[in-house]
Amino acid sequence: MAVQVSYPGVYIEEFTPGAPIQGVGTATAAFLGPAASGPLNTPTKITSWESFMATFGAEPLDGFYLWYAVRGFFENNGQVCYIDRVSTGDFDKLVLNDRNSGGARPTIKVSARVAGDNTGNQINVAIANANAVSTTLFRPTAAVAQAAGEVIEVTAAALADAAKFLPGNRIVIAGGGKTNSVTVQRVDGALIRVTPTLGATTYAAADAATVRLASLSANADDSFRVDNGAKLAAGSVVTLSQAAGANPAVTDTAVVKSVTAERIAPGLTTYRVELKKPLAQAFDLSAAAAIDVTSQEFTLTVTQGTYAKPYPDLSMDPGHPRYFASIVNGDPLGRVNAAAVEPNSTPAPFNRPAVAAAAPLTGGAPDQPPSLQAHHYKEALGRLEAIDDVNMIAIPDRTDDDVQLAMIAHCERMHDRFAILDSRPGAKLSGSGSVVEHRHGVDSTDGYAALYYPWLFVSPATGPGRVLVPPSGHVAGVFARTDARRGVFKAPAGEEALLNGVLGVEQNMSDIDQGQLNLNEGINVIRVFKGGGRAVVWGARTTATNRSWQYVNVRRLFLFLEESIEEGIRWAVFEPNIPPLWKKLNRTITAFLTQQFRDGALFGNKPEEAFYVRIDEVLNPDAERALGRLHIEIGIRPAYPAEFIIVRIGIWAGGSEISES
Repeated sequence: MAVQVSYPGVYIEEFTPGAPIQGVGTATAAFLGPAASGPLNTPTKITSWESFMATFGAEPLDGFYLWYAVRGFFENNGQVCYIDRVSTGDFDKLVLNDRNSGGARPTIKVSARVAGDNTGNQINVAIANANAVSTTLFRPTAAVAQAAGEVIEVTAAALADAAKFLPGNRIVIAGGGKTNSVTVQRVDGALIRVTPTLGATTYAAADAATVRLASLSANADDSFRVDNGAKLAAGSVVTLSQAAGANPAVTDTAVVKSVTAERIAPGLTTYRVELKKPLAQAFDLSAAAAIDVTSQEFTLTVTQGTYAKPYPDLSMDPGHPRYFASIVNGDPLGRVNAAAVEPNSTPAPFNRPAVAAAAPLTGGAPDQPPSLQAHHYKEALGRLEAIDDVNMIAIPDRTDDDVQLAMIAHCERMHDRFAILDSRPGAKLSGSGSVVEHRHGVDSTDGYAALYYPWLFVSPATGPGRVLVPPSGHVAGVFARTDARRGVFKAPAGEEALLNGVLGVEQNMSDIDQGQLNLNEGINVIRVFKGGGRAVVWGARTTATNRSWQYVNVRRLFLFLEESIEEGIRWAVFEPNIPPLWKKLNRTITAFLTQQFRDGALFGNKPEEAFYVRIDEVLNPDAERALGRLHIEIGIRPAYPAEFIIVRIGIWAGGSEISES
């Protein structure tokens, strides 16, 4: 909106440029396949090899390769991946309802850690109330000897009580028919200095005046002090209750925001409790009745035969140090996992599971990896569609065309990820059953996949020797390493693609052999060039039938650019479709592509030679704008890999240089 001017002077008007485009991630892998343990048929984010072993098993399933693929990914500098444990099994489970007075709602789902039907050796779960903290509101009282100005002087006998009042405490001074509500500024020995000053108000010995903390007001006070709160923490639910006395009984429940220990003296520590919102009820600190403070937790107990494991003092708040899911799921010797059921809008503390006697987990079915069919992996690919940050996919246990074509179709449909395909074990170079025959069955029109050959020898999970595994996990790690060190525009092959954790390759080959696979078929070969040398990825071709997309790095560069631009200009949706918007978008996209040019992703001596951005009336005539459409044309010259370096050397006879003077 233009500034309204009415007098001569300088007027400031702010404007907001288009938000800069932030490049999206490129190095997050997804691995699908059977595992020894862990969540079934659920993509799970993993950020370390140790985390994978803790979740999905410390050893591989016999005859399956997911375990080795993920190890190879992390050995080669991969950092983040998703694991979907594909399975025909199911866990015994039990859904616990909350204690909502308006009708119980599901609040916690408890599942057995091992898939299968445990009938005959049933796992049972019971819920009981727990109160980690049972204390009282801290209510110090000091006797007043005299008052002058802003100083309250307490008797020597009350010195210890004076120290219990802390700066910031709201206090009430009452006696002899006089009452003052003030705030403690500081405590000097037996003197409490307050604000506002007392002025002319004084208290005589006959007044029997005392100092106490101010009462808690409804909808105003959001903190109080307790005698013992060592086990209270952010997320704790506390109930304050004051029995009937001069006033009716009062009860209120609140959620703790923070707890601060207050060390008053060597033998005395109190705790200041700050709440997430003010108390709904008022509490009278002048009344004789104590104000009890009790935390509200629960105990979940798991039994199976003679096995019994209680998990006491659990909280429903994810920020609490004893959040139930963290405690139960973090037990390495536990029998169950627990998760919150969403959505559950019941407020604390009624979102706790209701007290219940031991009840069995039911509904399990055994995990049978050999019975997995292609459709199980296709369903797993469907589950990945909801995860936006996946950039590459591998299924190391399936090398059949049916599953690998489903991987390619998934990547083409999502338009933001790339399939890493494994060749078949023992495949020959040519003829029936060869890697070439395999390659012909996994075409990708626009290069959304790459095929890697041969399989790799690695150390086994335990003991000496070596085991043969598919290469996709190690290759995914090389993708991640190359992206981090150089950028997605760099081909993930060559001297920087040495494979960690590899002892050898199943099939050694000559330059001529590789030439047949690389140039003619687009098969990426993993080679060992010297006896005892390290294996290296020596190819960066896709399975594209469209030769424009024959290089892995070119296809992945465009995936990166397209998704970054798509997410980076989303702010423009519903903006007025007029030339100022076009210019703003042009500047934003140009700035992003200029940075990619400077990083080395695009070809050209200057940005104008590397890309162009076009938004004009030719692309956006009245008819298109009337339909709510805005067309942007972007041309990009990618940097292709120097795959064949040709050096011409000839005989030079020498010569002389003649000059005139």
